Amino acid sequence: MLSVVGACPRSRHRARCRAIAAVHVALFVVLALVATAAWVPAVHAVVLRLRGGIVDRAITVGRAVDTVLMDGVYVTNGVSVVFDVPAMLPGALRIELRNCVCDGGAQIYVRGYSGEPASDRSLEVSVSGLSGDYCSLVFVHNLPARTNVTVRDSTIVTPGPMHYSQLSGLTDAVASPLVLYATSLLRSQLRVSNTVLRSLQAGGSAVYVGGDVDLLSSAVVLDGVLLEASGGPSASAMHVASSSRLSLRSHSVFSVTNVSVVSSGGGIVLGEHLAVSDSVLRFVGVEGSVVSSLVRCDGGTVGADGWLELHDVWAVGEASSVALLSGVTLSGGAVSIARCATAGATLVSGLAITSGAVSVQCNRAGGRVLRSSGDYRLAGLLSVSVVPCDGCAAALACFDALTASFSDCVCSCRTGGVGEACLPFDVPLARSGGGGGGAEGCVSGVTLTESVTVGGGRATACFDSVVFSGPITVAVDLR
Repeated sequence: MLSVVGACPRSRHRARCRAIAAVHVALFVVLALVATAAWVPAVHAVVLRLRGGIVDRAITVGRAVDTVLMDGVYVTNGVSVVFDVPAMLPGALRIELRNCVCDGGAQIYVRGYSGEPASDRSLEVSVSGLSGDYCSLVFVHNLPARTNVTVRDSTIVTPGPMHYSQLSGLTDAVASPLVLYATSLLRSQLRVSNTVLRSLQAGGSAVYVGGDVDLLSSAVVLDGVLLEASGGPSASAMHVASSSRLSLRSHSVFSVTNVSVVSSGGGIVLGEHLAVSDSVLRFVGVEGSVVSSLVRCDGGTVGADGWLELHDVWAVGEASSVALLSGVTLSGGAVSIARCATAGATLVSGLAITSGAVSVQCNRAGGRVLRSSGDYRLAGLLSVSVVPCDGCAAALACFDALTASFSDCVCSCRTGGVGEACLPFDVPLARSGGGGGGAEGCVSGVTLTESVTVGGGRATACFDSVVFSGPITVAVDLR
């Protein structure tokens, strides 16, 4: 299953060559034992530990295993490493990747159940320090209830096409460092923090969501992440396939906080079948350089007790807007837009309202503060409730379904609500100025190719690791 090491030359490198051979042999023996376990009854659990070495042929880890640790392992040659959760032993399962390298178009899969997950197991997945120069991390099919996934302190890049050998619904044209595919999360969490996700392939995306992804009493949190897609106008920072559904139900949270978006095409594209009910979809402390809209959704519903929150979102670019919500219907839920800014004339557009309320506060479009309902109509929102810049309101600050009361600008939570906003899950607070990977209060990690106005009503303006490209004007408005 691993590469064969040939004879060593007669030289001073012989000792090093023998050491590499020993590592390969050790890995081969361990993986052979795992493969052999498929032919014998699983009586005792196998704890699989791989430290160092190279994996350059496809492997599947599952039967007779309940714990996997890969520490400093180099995965290459376009192979797939599959963690087969249904084949693992019942009980508490753990998969940990620590300081691994993933290159050469390799893919790392955490594969769940094609049907209903077994109820006799839970899953803990920890990925830290992953260096992926040509790599994709994929979560596919339904994971057990009480799954907790953390990806942190990593850089994952897809510079070219990927061959997703384990997914029949994807083609080589999709190239994404992080993929969620046909996944249902129940009472589970997936958190990505302090991580760079970068796609350089034409039409690629930093995060790809396909095959319907359902959150039930679950959370997906991106915090302190750089989402970069530079594969031309069809690329996007995050892409939900047009035929796929992203559904949040039963006190779920999809939270994007302190994130920088750099894209040659679209920003965060939520597809045509978004459904948010009794749950929260939030973008807080997000800044980005995109061609058009930083957040885009072409269809869906924010239903009863659903909350779409846009707070402290900066859209950089003369033709950009904070959000384009064409085909999205507010039906019994709430939308709040506070302290967002766009250099373009349109703040948020396309939202249809049958019931529910849109609350706004202290937003800017086209270099001016929007103060009245008339200002907001010109900026794309036809019906809003305006809260003064120095005011506060429960609709801007609290998740209503888990809020008992609102007094003195403070939300008091019902049972199950946590944090300042009484959300179903603990989520990170926004850093001043938003954006991931840069200094606090700064526009960070973007390339500006168009004239922009920044400031957003703040007392300071800061640029960190920003490239100013072309004959452009950057105006700083500190009013």
